[in-house]
Amino acid sequence: MTIRLRTSLLRSLITAAAGAMAFILLGASPAAAHYVYQEGHVYRTNDLCVHERSEISHGDGGGYSRVDVSSTTILAPGGAFPCAHANHKPANNIAAKIQVLAWNGSAWYVCAETAWVYNDHTTWQLIIESRMLGLPWCGTGWYGTMGHGYVWNNAWYGGTMWSGNHWLPDYSLSATEAPTHIPEAGDTVGVLDASGNEVLDADGEPVTVVVGEAPASGPDTAIADAGTSLTAEDGSTITEIPLYQTSELVTNNT
Repeated sequence: MTIRLRTSLLRSLITAAAGAMAFILLGASPAAAHYVYQEGHVYRTNDLCVHERSEISHGDGGGYSRVDVSSTTILAPGGAFPCAHANHKPANNIAAKIQVLAWNGSAWYVCAETAWVYNDHTTWQLIIESRMLGLPWCGTGWYGTMGHGYVWNNAWYGGTMWSGNHWLPDYSLSATEAPTHIPEAGDTVGVLDASGNEVLDADGEPVTVVVGEAPASGPDTAIADAGTSLTAEDGSTITEIPLYQTSELVTNNT
């Protein structure tokens, strides 16, 4: 199922480091609790760099996910400062998506996700957020955000970024041992329902999805806007995008 949504863009600083970094912080925004994130370049050349940041935190208790996607290029001819100059792209040329994965004790499953989101005017950055209100939608346990970020340059370039693991909704972090397996782009994973059970098709076989696929078509041309603009503690504006239960999406699409 593809639902085309679009969002407003914000200006913020770019982290130029190419390697991924993971942090667990206490009492920090935007979730005002523990949060976990990783960031780094998912695509890097002198002409185009795609930087991504994926986060998961408590949010309102059920879980909060955020994905930042930035398009940059070299600062000067010769690449003296690669990935240091904002590379502005026209509307619909930056795409982002959130997938929330849950650990069932032996494997990662997709629990919830957004549709693809596209920038609605010329800019170099797209930032989206979603949250599971109340309790986590697939039961208590380990969760993570698989962020998807792509920039159009005659084809989609980018990839995925795993946030790391976060126990939900345990605010003390005194949970069972965290899973060591890290989901990656191209993995075929199952889907969990609201009870935390594996979703099966009409033949009793597990329903699966592939993690990390790029948008199925070129730049989106839809004109409808979506989302609610919010102001983060650092002054930036983030657009909140609806999150959907994956089990409902795959059931309605079969």
